[in-house]
Amino acid sequence: MQKTEIIYSNFHKFSAHLAQLGESGVGNSIFTLGTESRYQLQYIPFEHIDRDARLVVVGITPGMNQLRLAYEAAKVGLNADWGIEKTLKYIKQQGAFGGSAMRPNLLKMLRHFDFERLLGIGDVTSLWGCNSHLLQTTSVVPHAAFKAGKMFAGSFDEVMRSRLLRECFEESFLPTLAELSPEAMYVGLGPCPLDALKWCADRGLIKRSQLLGAFCHPSGSGGSMTRYFLREVAKSDLKPKDPVRSRCDWLDEAYQMMSLNISQRLLA
Repeated sequence: MQKTEIIYSNFHKFSAHLAQLGESGVGNSIFTLGTESRYQLQYIPFEHIDRDARLVVVGITPGMNQLRLAYEAAKVGLNADWGIEKTLKYIKQQGAFGGSAMRPNLLKMLRHFDFERLLGIGDVTSLWGCNSHLLQTTSVVPHAAFKAGKMFAGSFDEVMRSRLLRECFEESFLPTLAELSPEAMYVGLGPCPLDALKWCADRGLIKRSQLLGAFCHPSGSGGSMTRYFLREVAKSDLKPKDPVRSRCDWLDEAYQMMSLNISQRLLA
């Protein structure tokens, strides 16, 4: 079996169901890739790789909004008979870090750290439009991972302890790195992706200089986390029971690392 056939094998397997069900297929057992104890993987058609990408943004695992958007986009492309490449590219543009809070928060962080200047583009919004070839989006566990029925939000150590999640990381995430430019810049969304990227750098799969650092996770469920990360509110402004208080040290370190690395690149 040729490499491209291996990459697209799941898409071929599930395309008829995606074309028929679209968004209503989210949660359907038809799309289950595997189970292990409390863990479950659901297929998402995010196979498209932008090999010339200059920026690689890495999440933990695709969320429910991404599943819905991706499945519906797949239905559109498949029923329009666009062909595999165009359909998968469209799915990635529509679904990658999509949602009413996630993508706006991600764009806000990209703007805050001057990624327009870093990439030489007018607006980071174009990374999901005319400049989409500059962006590769992926996740530590590239297919949608669930734990006890809820989206997986654990640590990289937990990923590596789970046979199912580790295999998805090793068989779906790691091969993507070899397809990308050795000069691409990497940004993790939260502690798990950052730890995964450090693991990759330690093993020579990416260069340490490629790792810019991490943003906070842009999900709307993070409450005041994005605002704190971007210095819009101070720790003293947070309510006593705000869970973000316990994450302030990590968020401060991530902010400083990102600021330093971006500044060095812009001055180079």
